[in-house]
Amino acid sequence: MPGSQKTGKENVSNPSNGNNSLPHNRLIKSTLSKDSFTLGFSEYSQKLTPIQAVNKCLKSGLTALQLVGDFHVNFPENISKIEREKVKNLIYDNGFHLHYHAPSDIPLASRHNILREGGLLRMREYIELAAQMGAKSFVFHPGRFAFYKIGSGKMVLAKRDIPEIYLKRFYDSAARLVEYSAGRLNILLENTFSFTSQLIDIITRFLNLPSTGLVWDIGHEHLDRKTHHRNYPSKVQPSEFFLERLNKVKLAHLHDALKNRSHLPLGSGEIDIAAYIDIFTRSNIDMIIEVFNENDLKASIEYVDSITMRNKRR
Repeated sequence: MPGSQKTGKENVSNPSNGNNSLPHNRLIKSTLSKDSFTLGFSEYSQKLTPIQAVNKCLKSGLTALQLVGDFHVNFPENISKIEREKVKNLIYDNGFHLHYHAPSDIPLASRHNILREGGLLRMREYIELAAQMGAKSFVFHPGRFAFYKIGSGKMVLAKRDIPEIYLKRFYDSAARLVEYSAGRLNILLENTFSFTSQLIDIITRFLNLPSTGLVWDIGHEHLDRKTHHRNYPSKVQPSEFFLERLNKVKLAHLHDALKNRSHLPLGSGEIDIAAYIDIFTRSNIDMIIEVFNENDLKASIEYVDSITMRNKRR
């Protein structure tokens, strides 16, 4: 694979070259200083309210936060109009970026219209919440398409050869959510693990809609790289998929990965974190650290700081 890829913005180096990442010093230039990028984290606590989470992030000195819709504390019905306005004011007063991640259990591709319409109604409630809190983007996954097998009594996740009806309904749902958002915030699709050839076609259509974009999750991409030849047409690797659409990437999720594990603290796995940060910094893409406890978040922030300090000494 070539070391760089033309993306429509600029030439950027590809951090994924085979199974090995490029060494840090090949990519980290003077662009990587602590004041030159927007960095934050995904709030992992299921107890902190949005206001508490924003204040926590502000005290940390970071400038972006992702709230997770799976947590009961972040359900739309649990956040009053007054609280939404307070969050919005905190964000605007501090030049802060808020991103909102949709819950993972809402059906957007069901064959049963009443279920899909219910899912769309719920997603609209979440979009309204995110917009009223001043969120910059609303993130959701293309998802996996599940089938129940009576013989085995198990749920099976389809990764390839997804029935056309599911794809059509998913796109219709996504397009309707974009229409509902009316440009108040960006609607973003995140790579769960792989974008199959079928999903790539749907995503291409989705990206032609206004105020849409992608979330580049580097941990998910890293795990998918090992199986890209089965999931991608013409041997397109996951990193190439994003580099070719870099102007559509509006948010990055940062976490390390090792073997079959992801969401590890930065610097503890196999990913060349510095290379990705350089790409995202050059393209002015917000970065969110996605780890699941305080120690891992602290270690990740310290790792980013070490990259910054190393760069200042060059």
